Formats: sequence, C-alpha cells, structure tokens
Amino acid sequence: MKKLAYLLATVAFLMSCVLAHAVDPDKDLLIYLPFDEGKGNTAEDVGPNGFVGDIKNAKWVEGVSGQALQFKGGSVNFDPLKIDQPEEMTIEFWFKPDEKIDSGARIDLLYRLQGGGRPHVTFNRGGILFGYYFATQGVELPIHTNYDAFESEWYYFVGTQSKKTGWMYINGELDNETEAGGDARMDFGTQGMCIAASQGNANFFNGMVDEFKMWSVAFTADDVKASMEATLAVQAEGKLTTTWGKLKSGSDGIRF
Repeated sequence: MKKLAYLLATVAFLMSCVLAHAVDPDKDLLIYLPFDEGKGNTAEDVGPNGFVGDIKNAKWVEGVSGQALQFKGGSVNFDPLKIDQPEEMTIEFWFKPDEKIDSGARIDLLYRLQGGGRPHVTFNRGGILFGYYFATQGVELPIHTNYDAFESEWYYFVGTQSKKTGWMYINGELDNETEAGGDARMDFGTQGMCIAASQGNANFFNGMVDEFKMWSVAFTADDVKASMEATLAVQAEGKLTTTWGKLKSGSDGIRF
C-alpha cells in the first residue's frame, strides 16, 4: 500500500502542473479512491481524510489505471463522511457497464448509504436514461444525458457545480448543463455514501468502477480534459503525466 504522505505530495505537485484551474489537493480533495488494493474487502481513501469503505460482492480486476473493482450485485459502502459542506463540488470517476445500458430497471452508480438526498448518479430514473442529480441548499436539480445508450466500455464521468451552474461531462466533453444558483448540498456527510448501488442493497450497477474522486471546487472544461488526459497518459513514458498515472501500481496502459 502506498504511503499517504508520498501520494499526497506527488498528487499536489502533479495536479498543480497538469490542471489548468487552481485546484489544491491538500485543501480541495475530499476523497480519492484509486481502488488499487488488489485484495481484501475494504477500499481506502488515499486523500487527506482517509475514509474507509466496506466492499461487498465485487472483485479486483485491471482498470483504467492499475486495479479497479468489478461489481455484480455489490457495492462499496461508507459511513457518514465527516466533512464540511462544500460551497462548490466536483465528482469524477470511470465506469464500464458489464452489458449495454439503453433502458431497463433503475441503476444507481452513486447514491447514499442511508436515506434519500443528493447527489446521485443514476440510470433509468423516471424514463431518463442517465443523469447527475445534484442540489443547492435551496433546490434539487437534474442534469440529463444526451446519450442514447452506454456500451460495455469505459466512460469518464464528471459532475460539477459552481454557485451558478451545474455541468455533466462524459469522456471529457460537455454532455449537458443546468442553472444552479446557490451553494452545493452534499448529503454524504450525514447519510454516508454508496458506490454501485442504492443504500448498499438495491438498484445495483454491474460493471467496473475506477479512480473515484470528489472535490470541494467546481472544475472548468479545461480541468475536466486535463484530469482525463492525465489518467490516460500512462502509456506516455518519460512524461510528467506518466508519473500521475503510475500512482496506480502496475499499470502499463489503458485497455477498453
């Protein structure tokens, strides 16, 4: 297991070089799950808060960079995250469905461990194929995809909100946006967090998830592209971004 101090120092240096926006990992990074353990039943946050999640019905597999988790009727469950409400927020991660998703029953990629609230990332909710469901302190809002289907391949998701606007990006490109108008609301602090299911026991996502991060700032379009390209750059030997990608142990490139 990588030492936290080394990881944070390396992340801080690389993010300052790679991201166009003034993102400070020491201050702005709320949680980072590289899913690199490769064994065991816990997923460790290597960011400054050090959260630990319990894994159920998932196996370790090769991911976008290093290891990932593949779920089948499973989830990663976190007790309430003891962090302050951010005024702005970004959630980013990679996912790969086991099978094509173009309709069907509800599937939650990201939800709370206990009760309702926001944010969540969901397939097949109310006749909408896919959406990022977020909130301000005053209102709950959706951002709906323009995709017609999600194939069994890797996708890079970003949901981000400033005090004025919410955006959803897929594979580095803007998918859709909506007006927000107020500080972010993040209910993981009181109700816990569940990846690949709803409350750990329903609406299961069957597939792989990798490189999950949550930030207390809104990403710009340049930040989104830079973060995506930094992960994909693991094949570029000798470049600075290679080091960022190889924070994921044992990766020699991306395979779709």
